[in-house]
Amino acid sequence: MSKSLSDGSMNDNLPQAATEQHNFVLPFYLTGSDEETTPRIRGRITRLAGPVESILARHNYPDAVAEMTAEAMALAACLSTTLKFDGVFTLQAKGDGAVKTLFADVTNTGAMRAYAAFDDDSAQDMKQGLPAILPKMMGGGYMAFTVDQQATAQRYQGIVELDGPHLGDAAVAWFKNSEQLGASVLTAAQRTDAGWVASALMLQQIAADGGTGPALSSDEADDLWHTAMVLQSSAERGELLDVNLPLENLLYRLFNAMGPRTTEIRQISDQCRCSSDKVEAMLLGLGEDDVRSLADESGKLIVDCEFCKISRVYTEDQLAKLR
Repeated sequence: MSKSLSDGSMNDNLPQAATEQHNFVLPFYLTGSDEETTPRIRGRITRLAGPVESILARHNYPDAVAEMTAEAMALAACLSTTLKFDGVFTLQAKGDGAVKTLFADVTNTGAMRAYAAFDDDSAQDMKQGLPAILPKMMGGGYMAFTVDQQATAQRYQGIVELDGPHLGDAAVAWFKNSEQLGASVLTAAQRTDAGWVASALMLQQIAADGGTGPALSSDEADDLWHTAMVLQSSAERGELLDVNLPLENLLYRLFNAMGPRTTEIRQISDQCRCSSDKVEAMLLGLGEDDVRSLADESGKLIVDCEFCKISRVYTEDQLAKLR
């Protein structure tokens, strides 16, 4: 079920709680005009506040690192809704700069985790600003996009180099490599008086002969795509991050001449997937000597979750029972 935004009104299929908490991705598509109904360009927009703030609140990241992690969460949330999967979508970047690892993953039900690994001394000197600059933050490296299908235990992965200035550039390269279609991505994040807010706005071309309506010529498809990118570029950072501006209204402001239509939202939540059972299964998979080497002088072993920061403590007697 889709709904036209031609009247610029709030989308009736959005629950009020989700609108207030800013914890969802809003899929949409552009038809080219109010008279057309065939999707020509697909898009995703999100503004995450609650999940991003609660995840970052557990970590003492410098603002520049927190900003990049927040952008990664918004980007992963959007990208995860472009795929059909039953499992986990993961965005992971590795670099040789101040930030060594950037990680965010989302399940098909919208449960999100994220963390960053970085060099403290180098990262403290970086300042929060406009979209995080990858070369300054991560240096050279790569970004991997992975889909793990739970039911079939299959894994699909695409890897691109970190050769653009922003996180969205890696996503654009991924779309180009995997689907041979154009994509355009904006990301933004900042700390506000109410906490961290992150946003992402992405567009993706649909093949000229795709869909159920009449096929477009190559020139017509290119013209629509160029127009959409120009309109997208008019989105201001302040608009993307303004928690008082409904996403539907922003979409209408940007794309009202292109027949924007929204579909069902995907809610995003801060939800770690660690558990005592998983930790104990991991410990059982280690050799006795390995477990002993990880324990402290008293024989106690502490396992910290990098995502939720929960510490699980196992005494020597508890470890012996696991074996």
